[in-house]
Amino acid sequence: MLEIGCGTGVTAVLSALAGCERVVAADINPAAVSNAQLNATRHGLGDRFRGVVSDLFAGLDPEERFDTIFWHSNYVLAPDSYQYQSMHERAYVDPGYATHRRFLQEAPLWLAPGGSAILHFSGRGDLRALERIAEEAGRSLRVMRAEVFTEGPLEVRHMLIEVTPAQS
Repeated sequence: MLEIGCGTGVTAVLSALAGCERVVAADINPAAVSNAQLNATRHGLGDRFRGVVSDLFAGLDPEERFDTIFWHSNYVLAPDSYQYQSMHERAYVDPGYATHRRFLQEAPLWLAPGGSAILHFSGRGDLRALERIAEEAGRSLRVMRAEVFTEGPLEVRHMLIEVTPAQS
């Protein structure tokens, strides 16, 4: 199991505790990777868990493949020219959806046969833009599950979306 943008590593740690034999927690923020690794150590996950500083897949061994890839994406679309003001903003802002484009293109290439690439996306993002990018990348998106949550005064739809190669 690979978690992209692991933050504190909650999903990665829970995956290991649920029985995943090998879990990689990747994040562009070194502090997040350290935090995820600390949480894995606290739960006694030993050599089943590895934290990696990585911009999506860039920090991984090119030979690695995963049964599951999960990314709680930075779904807020910003203009292409947007400049991050802090590392924290990378967790929720994606200028021009450049990172989403890379994920949609690359994620299926990192899967073991029969594996799944799963993207968490929110109604706060631009689903139509994501669908256009997926089509351009030759990918299909399938909403596996959707729930609406109250966030302050708003009702916001959150989705788990499976990314697959488009059918010819």
